[in-house]
Amino acid sequence: MNLSRLRWTVSSVAFAVLLFGAYLGLYFGDFLPTFSCRYADTRSGTCFMMTIQRTIQMLLGTIGGFARKDMMIFLKQLLYFSLLVMLIGRAWCGWICPLGFFQDVLYWIGRKLRIGYVRFSKTIRNRLVWIKWGFMFVALLIPLWVAFPVFFPHVALNLRMPFCQLCPGKYILPLLVGNPDRIAVNYESTTHLVMSLLGLSFSVLVVLGAVIKNRFWCRFCPLGLILSWFRKISFFKLMKDDEKCTRCEICYNICPMDIHEVFESRGRKDVTFPECHLCLKCIQNCPETDALKAVYLGMPIYRSSSKRFFKNSGTSTAGDFRALKKIGIGHEH
Repeated sequence: MNLSRLRWTVSSVAFAVLLFGAYLGLYFGDFLPTFSCRYADTRSGTCFMMTIQRTIQMLLGTIGGFARKDMMIFLKQLLYFSLLVMLIGRAWCGWICPLGFFQDVLYWIGRKLRIGYVRFSKTIRNRLVWIKWGFMFVALLIPLWVAFPVFFPHVALNLRMPFCQLCPGKYILPLLVGNPDRIAVNYESTTHLVMSLLGLSFSVLVVLGAVIKNRFWCRFCPLGLILSWFRKISFFKLMKDDEKCTRCEICYNICPMDIHEVFESRGRKDVTFPECHLCLKCIQNCPETDALKAVYLGMPIYRSSSKRFFKNSGTSTAGDFRALKKIGIGHEH
Protein backbone atom coordinates (compact mmCIF):
# COMPACT_ATOMS: atom_id res chain seq x y z
CA MET A 1 0.00 0.00 0.00
CA ASN A 2 1.37 3.43 -0.94
CA LEU A 3 0.20 5.25 2.15
CA SER A 4 1.24 8.72 0.98
CA ARG A 5 -0.77 8.41 -2.23
CA LEU A 6 -3.75 7.05 -0.30
CA ARG A 7 -3.64 9.92 2.19
CA TRP A 8 -3.46 12.55 -0.55
CA THR A 9 -6.34 10.88 -2.40
CA VAL A 10 -8.58 10.69 0.68
CA SER A 11 -7.73 14.26 1.70
CA SER A 12 -8.40 15.72 -1.74
CA VAL A 13 -11.71 13.86 -2.08
CA ALA A 14 -12.76 14.98 1.43
CA PHE A 15 -11.79 18.56 0.53
CA ALA A 16 -13.97 18.47 -2.59
CA VAL A 17 -16.94 16.80 -0.90
CA LEU A 18 -16.97 18.97 2.23
CA LEU A 19 -16.46 22.30 0.47
CA PHE A 20 -18.39 21.72 -2.77
CA GLY A 21 -20.92 19.06 -1.76
CA ALA A 22 -23.84 21.50 -1.90
CA TYR A 23 -23.64 21.35 -5.69
CA LEU A 24 -24.66 17.68 -5.36
CA GLY A 25 -27.33 18.40 -2.77
CA LEU A 26 -25.24 17.02 0.09
CA TYR A 27 -25.50 18.23 3.67
CA PHE A 28 -24.18 16.16 6.57
CA GLY A 29 -25.27 18.37 9.45
CA ASP A 30 -23.91 20.93 11.91
CA PHE A 31 -21.81 18.52 13.95
CA LEU A 32 -18.75 17.77 11.80
CA PRO A 33 -15.50 17.28 13.75
CA THR A 34 -13.56 19.10 11.04
CA PHE A 35 -13.41 22.53 9.42
CA SER A 36 -16.27 22.91 6.97
CA CYS A 37 -17.03 26.57 7.45
CA ARG A 38 -20.53 28.04 7.62
CA TYR A 39 -19.24 31.00 5.58
CA ALA A 40 -18.53 28.75 2.58
CA ASP A 41 -21.86 28.70 0.74
CA THR A 42 -21.11 25.47 -1.16
CA ARG A 43 -20.20 23.40 1.92
CA SER A 44 -21.86 20.07 2.67
CA GLY A 45 -21.69 20.35 6.45
CA THR A 46 -20.73 22.71 9.24
CA CYS A 47 -17.97 22.67 11.83
CA PHE A 48 -19.10 21.74 15.35
CA MET A 49 -17.37 24.82 16.79
CA MET A 50 -20.17 26.96 15.37
CA THR A 51 -22.79 24.71 16.97
CA ILE A 52 -21.06 24.91 20.36
CA GLN A 53 -20.99 28.72 20.36
CA ARG A 54 -24.57 29.05 19.11
CA THR A 55 -25.84 26.58 21.72
CA ILE A 56 -24.08 28.30 24.62
CA GLN A 57 -25.60 31.61 23.65
CA MET A 58 -29.07 30.12 23.23
CA LEU A 59 -28.71 28.43 26.61
CA LEU A 60 -27.80 31.75 28.20
CA GLY A 61 -30.76 33.44 26.57
CA THR A 62 -28.88 35.73 24.17
CA ILE A 63 -30.42 34.30 20.99
CA GLY A 64 -34.14 34.10 21.59
CA GLY A 65 -34.09 31.82 24.62
CA PHE A 66 -33.46 28.11 24.97
CA ALA A 67 -36.35 25.65 24.85
CA ARG A 68 -36.39 21.94 25.68
CA LYS A 69 -36.56 21.25 21.96
CA ASP A 70 -33.31 23.17 21.43
CA MET A 71 -31.60 21.12 24.13
CA MET A 72 -32.67 17.87 22.49
CA ILE A 73 -31.37 19.07 19.13
CA PHE A 74 -28.01 19.97 20.65
CA LEU A 75 -27.73 16.67 22.53
CA LYS A 76 -28.41 14.83 19.29
CA GLN A 77 -25.74 16.86 17.49
CA LEU A 78 -23.30 16.24 20.35
CA LEU A 79 -24.03 12.51 20.11
CA TYR A 80 -23.39 12.46 16.36
CA PHE A 81 -20.20 14.49 16.82
CA SER A 82 -18.97 12.12 19.54
CA LEU A 83 -19.71 9.03 17.45
CA LEU A 84 -17.84 10.45 14.47
CA VAL A 85 -14.82 11.23 16.65
CA MET A 86 -14.93 7.79 18.26
CA LEU A 87 -14.90 6.18 14.81
CA ILE A 88 -11.55 7.56 13.65
CA GLY A 89 -10.32 9.97 16.34
CA ARG A 90 -7.95 12.68 15.14
CA ALA A 91 -7.69 11.04 11.75
CA TRP A 92 -10.35 13.66 11.01
CA CYS A 93 -7.49 16.15 11.24
CA GLY A 94 -4.86 14.10 9.43
CA TRP A 95 -6.97 12.74 6.60
CA ILE A 96 -10.23 14.70 6.17
CA CYS A 97 -9.96 18.33 7.34
CA PRO A 98 -10.14 20.76 4.37
CA LEU A 99 -7.99 23.32 6.17
CA GLY A 100 -5.47 20.58 6.95
CA PHE A 101 -5.36 19.58 3.28
CA PHE A 102 -4.84 23.22 2.28
CA GLN A 103 -1.88 23.41 4.67
CA ASP A 104 -0.46 20.18 3.22
CA VAL A 105 -0.59 21.70 -0.27
CA LEU A 106 1.16 24.87 0.91
CA TYR A 107 3.87 22.85 2.65
CA TRP A 108 4.34 20.71 -0.47
CA ILE A 109 4.76 23.89 -2.54
CA GLY A 110 7.30 25.17 -0.03
CA ARG A 111 9.33 21.99 -0.39
CA LYS A 112 9.17 22.10 -4.20
CA LEU A 113 10.41 25.69 -4.15
CA ARG A 114 13.14 24.66 -1.70
CA ILE A 115 11.96 27.17 0.87
CA GLY A 116 13.42 26.46 4.27
CA TYR A 117 11.34 24.76 6.93
CA VAL A 118 11.28 24.97 10.70
CA ARG A 119 10.69 22.54 13.51
CA PHE A 120 9.34 23.12 16.98
CA SER A 121 11.31 21.69 19.86
CA LYS A 122 9.65 20.07 22.83
CA THR A 123 10.09 23.29 24.80
CA ILE A 124 8.48 25.45 22.11
CA ARG A 125 5.59 23.01 21.69
CA ASN A 126 4.89 23.14 25.41
CA ARG A 127 4.95 26.94 25.40
CA LEU A 128 2.56 27.16 22.45
CA VAL A 129 -0.11 24.99 24.09
CA TRP A 130 -1.68 28.02 25.77
CA ILE A 131 -2.67 29.45 22.37
CA LYS A 132 -5.16 26.68 21.58
CA TRP A 133 -6.54 26.99 25.08
CA GLY A 134 -6.86 30.72 24.44
CA PHE A 135 -8.99 30.04 21.37
CA MET A 136 -11.02 27.59 23.45
CA PHE A 137 -11.55 30.32 26.03
CA VAL A 138 -12.82 32.62 23.28
CA ALA A 139 -15.25 29.99 21.99
CA LEU A 140 -16.65 28.80 25.32
CA LEU A 141 -16.35 31.63 27.85
CA ILE A 142 -16.85 34.86 25.94
CA PRO A 143 -20.53 33.90 25.43
CA LEU A 144 -20.87 34.27 29.22
CA TRP A 145 -19.83 37.89 28.83
CA VAL A 146 -22.26 38.26 25.94
CA ALA A 147 -25.07 36.93 28.11
CA PHE A 148 -24.17 39.08 31.12
CA PRO A 149 -22.51 42.22 29.71
CA VAL A 150 -21.90 43.91 33.02
CA PHE A 151 -19.01 45.84 31.50
CA PHE A 152 -18.54 47.15 27.95
CA PRO A 153 -21.98 45.91 26.84
CA HIS A 154 -21.63 47.56 23.41
CA VAL A 155 -18.59 45.34 22.81
CA ALA A 156 -20.12 42.13 24.13
CA LEU A 157 -23.23 42.36 21.96
CA ASN A 158 -21.09 42.25 18.81
CA LEU A 159 -19.44 38.96 19.77
CA ARG A 160 -22.16 36.50 18.84
CA MET A 161 -19.76 33.92 17.35
CA PRO A 162 -16.39 34.98 18.81
CA PHE A 163 -14.22 32.09 17.65
CA CYS A 164 -15.71 32.13 14.14
CA GLN A 165 -14.77 35.81 13.89
CA LEU A 166 -11.12 34.89 14.54
CA CYS A 167 -10.89 31.49 12.87
CA PRO A 168 -8.61 31.29 9.78
CA GLY A 169 -11.12 28.87 8.26
CA LYS A 170 -13.68 31.70 8.04
CA TYR A 171 -11.39 33.62 5.69
CA ILE A 172 -9.45 30.91 3.86
CA LEU A 173 -12.13 28.34 3.02
CA PRO A 174 -14.76 30.74 1.58
CA LEU A 175 -12.04 32.25 -0.60
CA LEU A 176 -11.16 28.79 -1.92
CA VAL A 177 -14.77 28.09 -2.91
CA GLY A 178 -15.35 31.46 -4.56
CA ASN A 179 -17.04 33.46 -1.78
CA PRO A 180 -14.65 36.44 -1.44
CA ASP A 181 -17.48 38.62 -0.11
CA ARG A 182 -17.51 36.48 3.02
CA ILE A 183 -14.02 37.58 4.01
CA ALA A 184 -14.50 41.32 3.66
CA VAL A 185 -13.57 43.53 6.60
CA ASN A 186 -16.65 44.23 8.72
CA TYR A 187 -17.12 47.96 9.42
CA GLU A 188 -20.46 47.68 11.24
CA SER A 189 -18.85 48.49 14.57
CA THR A 190 -15.44 48.92 16.14
CA THR A 191 -15.71 45.43 17.65
CA HIS A 192 -16.53 43.84 14.30
CA LEU A 193 -13.69 45.78 12.67
CA VAL A 194 -11.13 44.67 15.25
CA MET A 195 -12.26 41.05 15.18
CA SER A 196 -12.24 40.83 11.39
CA LEU A 197 -8.80 42.44 11.19
CA LEU A 198 -7.51 39.96 13.78
CA GLY A 199 -9.08 37.09 11.85
CA LEU A 200 -7.52 38.23 8.59
CA SER A 201 -4.15 38.64 10.32
CA PHE A 202 -4.34 35.11 11.74
CA SER A 203 -5.26 33.82 8.28
CA VAL A 204 -2.26 35.46 6.62
CA LEU A 205 -0.05 34.09 9.38
CA VAL A 206 -1.45 30.59 8.84
CA VAL A 207 -0.86 30.74 5.08
CA LEU A 208 2.72 31.95 5.49
CA GLY A 209 3.40 29.61 8.39
CA ALA A 210 2.09 26.54 6.53
CA VAL A 211 4.68 27.05 3.78
CA ILE A 212 7.58 26.59 6.20
CA LYS A 213 5.96 24.60 8.99
CA ASN A 214 4.01 21.41 8.41
CA ARG A 215 0.43 21.70 9.72
CA PHE A 216 1.13 25.11 11.25
CA TRP A 217 -2.47 25.95 12.29
CA CYS A 218 -3.11 22.47 13.70
CA ARG A 219 -0.93 23.32 16.69
CA PHE A 220 -3.35 26.05 17.73
CA CYS A 221 -6.69 24.56 16.68
CA PRO A 222 -9.28 24.31 19.50
CA LEU A 223 -11.37 21.81 17.53
CA GLY A 224 -8.36 19.51 17.42
CA LEU A 225 -8.03 19.99 21.16
CA ILE A 226 -11.61 18.75 21.65
CA LEU A 227 -10.94 15.75 19.39
CA SER A 228 -7.89 14.84 21.48
CA TRP A 229 -10.12 14.37 24.53
CA PHE A 230 -11.68 11.34 22.82
CA ARG A 231 -8.40 9.49 22.12
CA LYS A 232 -8.88 7.03 24.99
CA ILE A 233 -12.19 5.79 23.61
CA SER A 234 -11.50 6.17 19.89
CA PHE A 235 -11.53 2.96 17.84
CA PHE A 236 -8.45 4.08 15.86
CA LYS A 237 -5.14 4.05 17.76
CA LEU A 238 -1.38 4.06 17.32
CA MET A 239 0.37 1.26 19.19
CA LYS A 240 4.04 0.62 19.96
CA ASP A 241 6.08 -2.47 20.86
CA ASP A 242 8.98 -1.33 23.05
CA GLU A 243 10.89 -4.57 22.57
CA LYS A 244 11.09 -4.01 18.81
CA CYS A 245 11.89 -0.30 18.97
CA THR A 246 15.60 0.49 18.44
CA ARG A 247 15.24 4.21 19.23
CA CYS A 248 16.31 5.29 15.76
CA GLU A 249 14.28 8.52 16.22
CA ILE A 250 12.81 8.42 12.71
CA CYS A 251 9.23 8.52 14.06
CA TYR A 252 10.03 11.87 15.68
CA ASN A 253 11.93 13.26 12.69
CA ILE A 254 9.16 12.36 10.24
CA CYS A 255 6.23 13.53 12.38
CA PRO A 256 4.38 16.57 10.97
CA MET A 257 3.47 17.60 14.51
CA ASP A 258 6.99 17.13 15.97
CA ILE A 259 5.67 14.64 18.51
CA HIS A 260 8.62 13.37 20.51
CA GLU A 261 6.61 11.22 22.92
CA VAL A 262 6.27 8.25 20.54
CA PHE A 263 10.06 8.02 20.25
CA GLU A 264 10.66 8.57 23.96
CA SER A 265 7.78 6.45 25.27
CA ARG A 266 8.62 3.40 27.32
CA GLY A 267 6.25 1.06 29.10
CA ARG A 268 3.03 1.95 27.27
CA LYS A 269 1.50 0.31 24.23
CA ASP A 270 -0.98 3.03 23.26
CA VAL A 271 1.06 5.96 21.94
CA THR A 272 -1.84 7.95 20.50
CA PHE A 273 -0.77 11.20 22.12
CA PRO A 274 -3.06 14.28 22.10
CA GLU A 275 -1.52 16.02 19.09
CA CYS A 276 -1.28 12.86 16.97
CA HIS A 277 -3.30 13.19 13.73
CA LEU A 278 -2.97 9.49 12.92
CA CYS A 279 -1.40 10.34 9.56
CA LEU A 280 0.62 7.10 10.06
CA LYS A 281 3.83 8.56 8.61
CA CYS A 282 5.71 7.20 11.61
CA ILE A 283 4.57 3.66 10.77
CA GLN A 284 5.27 4.14 7.07
CA ASN A 285 8.86 5.18 7.79
CA CYS A 286 9.68 2.96 10.78
CA PRO A 287 12.53 0.53 9.95
CA GLU A 288 11.56 -2.12 12.50
CA THR A 289 8.87 -4.67 11.66
CA ASP A 290 5.84 -4.40 13.96
CA ALA A 291 7.47 -1.80 16.20
CA LEU A 292 4.55 0.51 15.38
CA LYS A 293 1.01 -0.46 14.40
CA ALA A 294 -2.25 1.25 13.59
CA VAL A 295 -5.11 -0.69 15.12
CA TYR A 296 -8.86 -0.36 14.69
CA LEU A 297 -11.04 -1.89 17.40
CA GLY A 298 -7.92 -3.72 18.53
CA MET A 299 -7.21 -5.23 15.10
CA PRO A 300 -3.97 -4.24 13.28
CA ILE A 301 -4.65 -2.50 9.97
CA TYR A 302 -1.19 -1.13 9.15
CA ARG A 303 2.21 -2.20 10.47
CA SER A 304 5.77 -0.92 10.28
CA SER A 305 7.96 -3.06 8.03
CA SER A 306 11.72 -3.24 7.62
CA LYS A 307 11.22 -4.56 4.08
CA ARG A 308 9.14 -1.53 3.12
CA PHE A 309 11.59 0.82 4.82
CA PHE A 310 14.62 -0.59 3.01
CA LYS A 311 12.75 -0.48 -0.29
CA ASN A 312 11.64 3.12 0.17
CA SER A 313 15.02 4.33 1.41
CA GLY A 314 17.00 2.58 -1.29
CA THR A 315 18.89 0.42 1.21
CA SER A 316 18.99 -3.33 1.43
CA THR A 317 20.67 -4.14 4.73
CA ALA A 318 20.69 -3.03 8.32
CA GLY A 319 24.27 -1.89 7.77
CA ASP A 320 23.11 0.48 5.07
CA PHE A 321 20.44 1.76 7.42
CA ARG A 322 22.96 2.48 10.19
CA ALA A 323 25.00 4.46 7.69
CA LEU A 324 21.94 6.50 6.76
CA LYS A 325 21.24 7.21 10.43
CA LYS A 326 24.67 8.82 10.75
CA ILE A 327 23.82 11.36 8.09
CA GLY A 328 20.40 12.13 9.60
CA ILE A 329 17.81 10.23 7.56
CA GLY A 330 14.27 11.41 8.19
CA HIS A 331 14.98 15.03 9.14
CA GLU A 332 13.20 16.33 6.03
CA HIS A 333 9.51 15.73 6.52
